[in-house]
Amino acid sequence: MVVDCHVHVFPPMGGPSGFRSTADHMRFVQWLMFHRSEGRRLDDNSVVTGADWHEDDDPDELQFRGGTYGRFLWTARGIDYSRQYLPVSMSNLESTPEMIAAHMDYVGVDKAVIQTGHTYGRLNRFISDAVRTDPDRFWGLAMVDEWRIDQPDQVRELETAIRELGLHGLFFNTGNLGRQGRKETVDDPIFDPFWDRVRQLGIPVFWNITSDLRGNEGYFAGHAAFGRWLKRRPDIPSVYTHGLPLYRFMDSSGSIVISEDVWEPLEAPNVLTEVLMPILQGHLWEYPFEEGQAIIRQYYERLGPDHLIWGSDLPNVERFCTYKQSLDYLRLHCDFISKADMDKICGGNTARLLQG
Repeated sequence: MVVDCHVHVFPPMGGPSGFRSTADHMRFVQWLMFHRSEGRRLDDNSVVTGADWHEDDDPDELQFRGGTYGRFLWTARGIDYSRQYLPVSMSNLESTPEMIAAHMDYVGVDKAVIQTGHTYGRLNRFISDAVRTDPDRFWGLAMVDEWRIDQPDQVRELETAIRELGLHGLFFNTGNLGRQGRKETVDDPIFDPFWDRVRQLGIPVFWNITSDLRGNEGYFAGHAAFGRWLKRRPDIPSVYTHGLPLYRFMDSSGSIVISEDVWEPLEAPNVLTEVLMPILQGHLWEYPFEEGQAIIRQYYERLGPDHLIWGSDLPNVERFCTYKQSLDYLRLHCDFISKADMDKICGGNTARLLQG
């Protein structure tokens, strides 16, 4: 059984996507103006890197909007810019369950976990419909307002998603705490009642460790907070989605050195780490991403085959490679992993996590 632990389904991202209005949704999507994916000026199609377009503009004033063919648009000082967040093939910024299933059929993937997040929309019911329509192909994750989990309505939102909508776990983006004005980190005791309920529901948490701050400092602070949370919550299964963002550990020569304090949280017995390199490193490396094999070997030797799970980030990953390549770089090119262990990484471990 081959299982992809990381796919996305969503209605057209340029619209409300489950929010009350398109404007409400765009407030969560407009951070893509600062995303590391390729940006361009539309007047001359020149590539814009980093913050070359940015002069302390207020993002709320830049008319951020969905475009076509995988792009999002905004206007700064009279100049239109775009960000290629989705593949060019996605003409209307939509990823249907049927399209994802067709990709899976072509590559030979049996089942997938639908991850989520406010960028894509408020999608608990949308994902629930996908899972209930095709339960043999999909598991689905629930979302809450991360910055409001100390409020009873977010506990109820989670309970409804799991008990009534039939979803299987929680997706949690740590960066939304700071983006929405919270000063606390995920391990703060103020959030204990919410995490107690997660434990009682017996569901895993899929973590996206991000920050409202640009640069490395915010990420490392979030990673450390996750480590502290694990020490307080060793009984909640957790997935470290995306794996370590290797571009944050690269020096000017391209060498990658990961310190012991970064490894420590991933070595917790209740953590599974996602092996997902093309979407994070595809802007720097070419298929089959040979530069990442040394890190995959470290994952394998340090964390063990029972604590690794393969994910693609379909459809986003097709910015850099095909869906088939997003599996083959691991399955065909990492010959230091035995077949039995590769079967665990490419399906068995995720099935065990979600089937119990």
